[in-house]
Amino acid sequence: MPKRWQDQAAGLRQMVTPSRCRSISLCGGRGDSGTTTLTINLATALAACQRQVLILDESIDEQNISSRLQLKPSFTLDHVLRHEARLTDCLIDSANGFQLLSVACGPELIAELNVADQRWLADQFETLTENIDYLLLDTRQTGSNGLPNLSLAADDVIIVLSNHAESLTDAYAIIKQLAQEYARRNFRVLVNRVETLNEALALFERLNSVCEQFLGESLQLKLLGYVPEDQKLNRATHLGTTVIDAFPDTQASIALEQIADSILNWIPPKLGHQSAHNFVHRLVESSRLLQERTLHD
Repeated sequence: MPKRWQDQAAGLRQMVTPSRCRSISLCGGRGDSGTTTLTINLATALAACQRQVLILDESIDEQNISSRLQLKPSFTLDHVLRHEARLTDCLIDSANGFQLLSVACGPELIAELNVADQRWLADQFETLTENIDYLLLDTRQTGSNGLPNLSLAADDVIIVLSNHAESLTDAYAIIKQLAQEYARRNFRVLVNRVETLNEALALFERLNSVCEQFLGESLQLKLLGYVPEDQKLNRATHLGTTVIDAFPDTQASIALEQIADSILNWIPPKLGHQSAHNFVHRLVESSRLLQERTLHD
């Protein structure tokens, strides 16, 4: 039985079990960044490495993950927050080896949770993630609109960058907001839809240079890797599956598997950031920040 301890910092009743679960946000803007496609494929690659993976999908449009994979949840987070269902009722098992949970709902519903309801939701989330290795957060598109997303609650943030001016602009806007307003200092960058490693390096250096110039050298950006432009990836998306499952020998599949291997070797975050209670606490706080920002815009 793992040792339990009292965590007084989170403001909830925090008897938490040390967890191996790591939350990773994939965050992109405009410019065909392909964030959702990457999330689905990375989840598949991690699941193929015998890891338990759960995707939290923040998108509400017709291009969200459940729509892409032609999956329909019986219940939504709205039902849970109204005590009409449990979180486990909202889980969807995909044919690709990972599970999916839509967390798209009005931020006001989460922001208004009282301490008792936060505890209740955290307990459910702890049960849900007890055997999960990775939470992948497919965040709603953000950037130039200035509105925060679920990245505020994640252990790690991956900025998805493509070779378009809008993508570079939004990537910088996301990093600036998370750094200046929410004290995030470390980011990983995943370059998508480029032809060569040199093109990926050039894009990363442009972003890194702008961030150093305007945000300071204390900010740390690391290049996670790149996924080449690959028509087989687009074809798999149209087929409602992943490129790793449909075309395992293509360049995009190999690149995604290499990136998954890299993620497996990341240094684990501090235990305090791994607990389900702490994640829900950060989710509530980020929803409150989003609600405040929306009301003032």
